[in-house]
Amino acid sequence: ISLRSKPFEPPIHTLQQETQVHPTYFTSLALISKHSLIRATKRVTTKNPRSFQNALYIGKINFKSASTSSLQSSIQPNTNRKLFDDASDSMNLFHFSIANNHDDTIRDLDKVEHKKSTKNNSSNKKGIAEEVVADHAWRQLNHIWSDEEIKKQMATKNQKHKPVTQEDKIMKMIMQAMYHSFNTMTGYRHEDPTAKSIEWRLIILESFAGVPGFLAAAFRHFYSLRALKRDHGSIYTFLEEAENERMHLLVCLKMFKANSITRALVIAAQVTMTPFLMMTYAISPSAMHRFVGYLEETAVDTYSNIIHHCEKEGTNLHKEWSQLQAPAIAKSYWALDKDASWVTCLKHILADEAHHRDINHTFAELPPNAENPFIKEHMKDFDRAVMRKTEKVMRDSLMRY
Repeated sequence: ISLRSKPFEPPIHTLQQETQVHPTYFTSLALISKHSLIRATKRVTTKNPRSFQNALYIGKINFKSASTSSLQSSIQPNTNRKLFDDASDSMNLFHFSIANNHDDTIRDLDKVEHKKSTKNNSSNKKGIAEEVVADHAWRQLNHIWSDEEIKKQMATKNQKHKPVTQEDKIMKMIMQAMYHSFNTMTGYRHEDPTAKSIEWRLIILESFAGVPGFLAAAFRHFYSLRALKRDHGSIYTFLEEAENERMHLLVCLKMFKANSITRALVIAAQVTMTPFLMMTYAISPSAMHRFVGYLEETAVDTYSNIIHHCEKEGTNLHKEWSQLQAPAIAKSYWALDKDASWVTCLKHILADEAHHRDINHTFAELPPNAENPFIKEHMKDFDRAVMRKTEKVMRDSLMRY
């Protein structure tokens, strides 16, 4: 398909609806293409800086009407016509790529970023650097937590759901039995835990935590196909949860190795617990979500305790972990600072776990076929991801030329 043979010209009312849902979406479309940015930079910056500025901010002008003609009439008279065409072409091409998930198109256009990432990748010269792949702007979008949001999530460590129904009580008892058995098996103690006891605990915990979300998405996917009905967006939420937990595992594996015993326990947990969760979800989806909600409560407890001891002088964890740097994939995944610490990374994991706790307790109480209450959060995360990607492409292009 030739993307340039037929410019994207959606109806005005469609653009108006999209703009209301994604306020920053169309703001970013005219800025993303590497080709237009480079052409604009080389041709206009020295001759007409104001024209270049107009082109960069074309997406912010008169998007209420959101038609090409209105955009053209909104630009100041001294704007370069060819530059406007380049920006419009970038907007059309990027919208087509995002709407159809054409990741290859975006990556082909943005060769500057790709060359830079592969150049810095000394460990894997034939592929893309792990920290680049960890940036989820092009696939399952995770939430990027602000410092204020992390503080709020950490303040909810004592937030516990009290069992109400008989189903809740059964799931609570099962979770408590597993939690205490897990503590005994890993040698974990609440007061001044050792780094060794935490390492394989986190690997086993995160390898298991990635299972329920994927099972819930699979069950809902097949039900939607079987019943010929919509899922109302819940599948996306659970796939993102499963991917988020898997990223937690990959981040932990960058910090410490899994020995043969840990690997055996991971396999045993997956083999035994996956059938249990499948059977539970087949009988009562709300029961499995309640179980996962209780599981995430224990995860929040664990990470809160780890962070507390990492920041408390004189403890084992403070000695072993307080000076460690966060791995590169964690910095990319959560958009952390270049000098972010391992403790900062743990705080972001805690925030994720607290959010999963709230999601599963919410779904445990939602009636069948209810709308997903977290859809708007996903949309906002998408808008922010587009803006981050736009800024990165612009910055890299301008620095190169």
